[in-house]
Amino acid sequence: MIVGKYRGLWMVTLLGILILPACSQGILEGIGTKTAAPITEDNIELVSAAEEGGQDSEDELYPERIDTRNWIIAESAVQLPILMYHSISEGNDLRVPKEEFRLQMAWLRENGYYTLSPEEAFLVLTENRIPSEKCVWLTFDDGYTDNYTDAFPILKEYDMKATVFMIGKSIDKGHHLTENQMVEMSGKGISIESHTINHLELNRMTAEQQEAEMVQSKDLFDRILQQETTVLSYPVGRYNEESLRLSEEAGYKMAVTTEPGGASRDQGMYSLHRVRISPGLSVGGFASLIENASNH
Repeated sequence: MIVGKYRGLWMVTLLGILILPACSQGILEGIGTKTAAPITEDNIELVSAAEEGGQDSEDELYPERIDTRNWIIAESAVQLPILMYHSISEGNDLRVPKEEFRLQMAWLRENGYYTLSPEEAFLVLTENRIPSEKCVWLTFDDGYTDNYTDAFPILKEYDMKATVFMIGKSIDKGHHLTENQMVEMSGKGISIESHTINHLELNRMTAEQQEAEMVQSKDLFDRILQQETTVLSYPVGRYNEESLRLSEEAGYKMAVTTEPGGASRDQGMYSLHRVRISPGLSVGGFASLIENASNH
């Protein structure tokens, strides 16, 4: 039998046990979510991210840290070649044949080029330090299936890192990467980053529509790959002043364009230039593009 002052204490404790789960659920549902304004035009498809799970710690998301102790301090502002590929196949100006791609990767390997991850590229551009005298950042736009079937084996063979900018609505669709392929690649040196949800020209959209494209795609890849998605590639290279502001507000650290040339910090971290790799390029022509886009 409960008597005296203990009766009041018991009642308070019991009430707390009954109420706490409901309160906690309501609080947790509001943590870590950012809702973009909806896109209202009929020709734009919205992709919803899955329900938020518990917050992962930074160490769980990034188990490996970048060791920069042996990095080199650049004598002048770094100009970094960011190579832009699309499909590794044949047929048009956006498709580089597999054997040409292999020869290009072999040239990079034979000439001592270090391939960067997005995190490393960010440090190179913001801290003016480099892991090697010769560096390059390999990127692929759109996320075609041949990035997995043809480019990925060559990259693994030469122990190279690369980044694929994936279109959110194209996941598991014909001629594009599946979720399982993305997960496999991301665990073996290939970063998967954002190319928006619908791959539409951002400079023709309202600020609310741009925000939705950026926020939803970031949330989608964060969830699928258990990562912090940090880089955005503007679809078709189209963007405006609002795109620069909104990409930063959405949580990206960098954004890349299709403007030609080497990338440097003075371009702005949300308007970085890239070197387009077209089919029919000789190894000598490929070498010239890399060397002209680099100053280190």
